[in-house]
Amino acid sequence: MLRRLTAFVRPHMNRVCLLLLLLWCLPALAKPCGDPTAKQWNTVVKLAAGPVTLHWTGVSEGHQAVCLLSYRNRQGQLQALEVWGEPEANVTENLIAFTSCTDDGCDNKIAVADVVRDIVLEGDLPPSTQHSYFSLKWASSGRTLSVEGEKIGGRPPRHFTCAVTESVVCETGGT
Repeated sequence: MLRRLTAFVRPHMNRVCLLLLLLWCLPALAKPCGDPTAKQWNTVVKLAAGPVTLHWTGVSEGHQAVCLLSYRNRQGQLQALEVWGEPEANVTENLIAFTSCTDDGCDNKIAVADVVRDIVLEGDLPPSTQHSYFSLKWASSGRTLSVEGEKIGGRPPRHFTCAVTESVVCETGGT
């Protein structure tokens, strides 16, 4: 009798454990990020590795930021990465870069979510860029991010090139 019971329970235990794990993880993914009283919404970006859900939050009037990414990894497991800012996707390399900007400019930190490796890499622009406005754009191929600063007081805009490898390393790329 015990042998029959064991033969029945073992295959079903894996399903029960998986169900319990999913029920334990889902509330964390469903919980709004950012200010819980702000407007929350989702969009999807399709990367080469698969779709990634961007979880947005309203920051202030006219400003919004992505605060969480969720996606399925190569094993089919649901993953979530905490991020903050406005996204710029590199579809072929499965990367999403973020910069955080407000009314008084952008932070000098750059974050890059690597959804294949399930990590967020970070890098810094020179401190002199803090509170300047800039935009991000990926090179046409590879893991190189271009950062274009605003024109300030008659000076030409600043340009930086960031290599995304094991970290994000940004260097001045000319004017």
